[in-house]
Amino acid sequence: MHWSHHKMIVAWTGAMVLLSSDIGRQPEGVSVAVGAKWASPSLAAATTHATRPFRIYLTFDDGPSSGSELVNDLSQKDSLPINVFLIGRNVCATHKNRSLFREYQDNPMVEIGNHSYTHAERHYKSWFKQPLQVLADFDRSSDSLGQTNRLIRLPGRNFFRLDSLSRDERSNGKEAADTLAARGYAVFGWDLEWRSHAGNGIRTHSGKEMMDLVGAMLDKQKTFLPGRVIILLHDPELKNEEFKNELEEFIRLAKEDGRFSFEHLSEYIAAQ
Repeated sequence: MHWSHHKMIVAWTGAMVLLSSDIGRQPEGVSVAVGAKWASPSLAAATTHATRPFRIYLTFDDGPSSGSELVNDLSQKDSLPINVFLIGRNVCATHKNRSLFREYQDNPMVEIGNHSYTHAERHYKSWFKQPLQVLADFDRSSDSLGQTNRLIRLPGRNFFRLDSLSRDERSNGKEAADTLAARGYAVFGWDLEWRSHAGNGIRTHSGKEMMDLVGAMLDKQKTFLPGRVIILLHDPELKNEEFKNELEEFIRLAKEDGRFSFEHLSEYIAAQ
């Protein structure tokens, strides 16, 4: 199937996002923890009354990489709060990556999170069957980053563990996510994934189309928490000039719209 080259990809929880009733389909296991029990998702909506402006959280995974300098530049040029989830081994891999990491540390617009040390060696299914190994991997990365916050994102899994709020996209990884949360980590998933290349039947979207999609999801309360949308991107993909241009167009449109503000994930739960 042919797609025009000037558009970008958007995936929501690993599937194609459509501006239709399907946009609100939740992964399995959406729940809210209440003590030792699990309540229905409606409790989350009842206890979190988000008001406008809508909040947008731009998050970049898999750095540091050759695209990290562009992420850093983007945040500084637009005074834009951005979250990055870094792979510990990537930080330690080269002198250049260590330098990029220090640039992130020196940039107040960038909030650094932990994306594990090994990224599960990309063998997610077997890796997540060993929760204590997963915990040790994140602890190792936290040490290598000198991490002062507890913000993390699982590799290959779109799970949430935030205070009493929880969401799982599948069963594999649930015990590991619970183990990390029990040790004080705040596990962040995402509402939308925006990629620079087509694949897996995902439709492509320009910056304008992305803006329309985000607005529709927020209006219909189809995100993990109402009034807030977390967008997943990847450091290396900003090297694609067309993708970077579409992202910049999205940011421009969001700022001009007046309904949206960009924030750090450390403010996610507190946003009301």
